[in-house]
Amino acid sequence: MKSTERLIAHIDMDAFFVSVEEALDPALKGKPVIVGGNPDGRGVVSAASYTARRYGVKSAMPIAQAKKLCPKAIFLRGSMAKYSDFSRRIFKILDQYSPLVEPVSVDEAYIDLTGCDRLHGPILKTVESIRKNIWENVGVPASAGIASNKLLAKIASGFCKPSGMLWIFPGKEQRFLQPLPHRRIPGVGAKAELELLQRGIRKIGDLAAMPEEKLINKFGKFGASLARKSRGICDRPVETSTTCNRSISRETTLKKDTNDKTFLRSLLSLSLEKATAQLRRDKLYAKCISIKIRYSDFKTATHSKTLDSPTAEDLVFLPAAIDLFQAMLKGNCKKIRLLGVCLTSITNCRNQQIPLFHSDRPEQMERLYRSMDNIRNKYGFNTIKKAGSYLD
Repeated sequence: MKSTERLIAHIDMDAFFVSVEEALDPALKGKPVIVGGNPDGRGVVSAASYTARRYGVKSAMPIAQAKKLCPKAIFLRGSMAKYSDFSRRIFKILDQYSPLVEPVSVDEAYIDLTGCDRLHGPILKTVESIRKNIWENVGVPASAGIASNKLLAKIASGFCKPSGMLWIFPGKEQRFLQPLPHRRIPGVGAKAELELLQRGIRKIGDLAAMPEEKLINKFGKFGASLARKSRGICDRPVETSTTCNRSISRETTLKKDTNDKTFLRSLLSLSLEKATAQLRRDKLYAKCISIKIRYSDFKTATHSKTLDSPTAEDLVFLPAAIDLFQAMLKGNCKKIRLLGVCLTSITNCRNQQIPLFHSDRPEQMERLYRSMDNIRNKYGFNTIKKAGSYLD
């Protein structure tokens, strides 16, 4: 290949949360491990080892259902602090191979390796070196997809899991894509898959053979996206701007459904404290907050608000969070099963304008949060919380 031809790799950790737990406790390797909390509770599965997956356990599955499918599984609560630490170590390795690394989440990223053969050698050798480096220095396995664009690279990495590597060679894209089921296309979930199957569309090749206008007439904007993706078309560059696609969230499935607004506001405040603590730990700031509510009938609602400037202070987010929460409950008497907070539009630059007559406040608040974080790191998160975050 010419060194100028575009080469994108999608590096994706395998069962990341479980892999971190195995790295910290090798005795877990090869066993059915489920990260997601108390098996007698009402939470959901965050991650499952490949051994547990053989029993039908999947991410986002109710924890009680996972226990029925795999009663001998080892259930772990997990720790975002641990996972974030491992993530930082992984991204430091990726940064050694290219200046163009785009984080997607804590456990996956795109890396543009175009022209890097002059530094690291042939593409397969380079990507294998990345996977080996992560394994030897961090202790978690990674799968990797290589292609001429981000879409194909992601499909390739998902195709070769776990712990595999696949290169879709230029010119062979359609030959690779056509026989695959359409659920391999990013963005095609269970609902879209069912709708496509009902229309007799089973493979990516079936979509690619349909005129774009027909897909748009049937599925609207989603149809236009399907037409491009089914043909392997993607012109999105690997972006290393200060804003990334990452999100930080905290969700709690309640032991008992409730509409106790005082309790729920305290839980909302506590969840926000935990999410912003992770922002500060990772030296990041967020601008958008979303509140997620799942009611007792399992219907889910999500409302969002964007602030004027990014922040890592829960006190800045809290008024917006409460406004969203109250608006969602207005006129609604249903009990709540799950409450969550999600921070997005994440950046590593604050770009915050300091008020003219309160120029000392940012420094004071920064010292306050730093002190709180130091106490939590040493003695545990629950040793210091705001009054509004205490749960009865």
